[in-house]
Amino acid sequence: MIKSEIEIEDSKEFLQACFEALKPEANFKTERASYELKLGKTLKIKIQAQDATAFRAVSNTLAGLISIVEKSWKAVKHGTKI
Repeated sequence: MIKSEIEIEDSKEFLQACFEALKPEANFKTERASYELKLGKTLKIKIQAQDATAFRAVSNTLAGLISIVEKSWKAVKHGTKI
């Protein structure tokens, strides 16, 4: 089993946006991989996977979604194009 924990620190609003973007995907749990979210002063993401391939797939999905939120957040805050 491969386990990892990611912790994101930022404003409450940004963390909430990330949480909302990741929450629907957290229900995808398979036999090989899953992740859990915990929102507090930081956003904690706990990943569990049976093998490296499943771990990579979940990690890439999370990184992609967080990247989309971050780009959108910056565009809204600073009026830049995505």
